[in-house]
Amino acid sequence: METKWYAQVDVKWKGEATSDWDWSFLKEWKEVKWAWSTMGEWDLTLWVDADGPDALEKFVSKKLKDCNWVEKTKSSWAKKVLDWN
Repeated sequence: METKWYAQVDVKWKGEATSDWDWSFLKEWKEVKWAWSTMGEWDLTLWVDADGPDALEKFVSKKLKDCNWVEKTKSSWAKKVLDWN
């Protein structure tokens, strides 16, 4: 069973951000393990490998919120509890 906790960061876009943008720059952000465009209240979900709450706060406040396409964020922690395969 997985013992490491990961952070899930939901992002609301502002301005002209869209799901068909070239999001390949996210590959350069070593903290981001995957990114999904989502529907509903939030527009993007990032799965972030952070060592703890301080590292996550640094990523969100220093890197993510500096982007002009970010309106707001919501973070939570997740850990895998079961493998299906």
